[in-house]
Amino acid sequence: MTIRIVQVGAGIRGRHWAGFVRQHADFRCVALVEPDSATREKAGALIGGDCRLLSDLSELPRGDFADAALVVSPSATHAATTLACLDAGLAVMVEKPLAVTVAEGREVLQRARAVSKQVIVAENYRYWPAERTIQRLLQENFLGTLDNAIMIDRRHQPSRTEGPWFGKIEYPQLQEIATHHFDSLRAFFGAKPASIHVRVWNPPWTDYHHGANTEALVDFGHMQVQYLGTLLSHRYEFSLRIEGEKGVIWTNRKLVAWRPGGSRWFRPVRNDKVPAGDERAYPQGGTTSLLNSLRDAVTQGRRADTRGEDNIWTVAMVEAGKLSDRERRTVPLSEVYPDPIPDPATS
Repeated sequence: MTIRIVQVGAGIRGRHWAGFVRQHADFRCVALVEPDSATREKAGALIGGDCRLLSDLSELPRGDFADAALVVSPSATHAATTLACLDAGLAVMVEKPLAVTVAEGREVLQRARAVSKQVIVAENYRYWPAERTIQRLLQENFLGTLDNAIMIDRRHQPSRTEGPWFGKIEYPQLQEIATHHFDSLRAFFGAKPASIHVRVWNPPWTDYHHGANTEALVDFGHMQVQYLGTLLSHRYEFSLRIEGEKGVIWTNRKLVAWRPGGSRWFRPVRNDKVPAGDERAYPQGGTTSLLNSLRDAVTQGRRADTRGEDNIWTVAMVEAGKLSDRERRTVPLSEVYPDPIPDPATS
């Protein structure tokens, strides 16, 4: 079965996705929705074929026209666009975040349940080889009891590289980048955080309106995480170090190594195998598995790892982080997400 897909959004990331969909044998793009005509035509040239180029979702043909939607519009539009796609009878994969508030996320998930369609969030980091390797090792209790982790993400990412909207929003690093990292942490540790304490600021040389840097302390109950993320470092660099009773795991998101307790030296760990394409660097890494999960949701009803009911906990982390920064206090996740929506895949 070929999955007929409607793509909404054709900016930088949207054009990436247009190419990935075209390369995937199980998908065919039947419509591309993008309000800007020049951007729409540029992405349309990448897709080719008989894909319709539309300026608004209201222009979609009625009836059995498509099976799924891929939402790659700016974050502030994710919830409303996903709701419109669900109302059109489509399963949805939406770029992160699911929504910018828990309230919006709840509305999306309630609508998805009402129309019996799945919403998947495109958290591609989860499918990178190093992340899959670490997740497996921790599930196998490789380090024994865990105690703490330190994650540092440095980027040289001026706002102009992401489009005009990116440098103007509140909390760009927290909402657009840390959301990936928070989602990865939840997957690694298989737990929902109890609380979070966040502080954001801008370096003196900023070209961002607000919040190019974020630091966070995340309490998972059984372990603690320190996090630092910056958009205006002078180079790209990533490090994650996880401490347990049996030793330490470290990764730079490409390589994985571990040091047994009492040893002076780190030892390399071979990365797990992943589907072809997932091993590549950004922008492609992880997208094969994401498209496979959308295919399986449509054809088999299979619940994706990054389904909306799971991802809303990442939205809650980000929202609690914003509240923590504004009020300068530790915020329990139960304060922003007090009545969780049941997750059919785990209940």
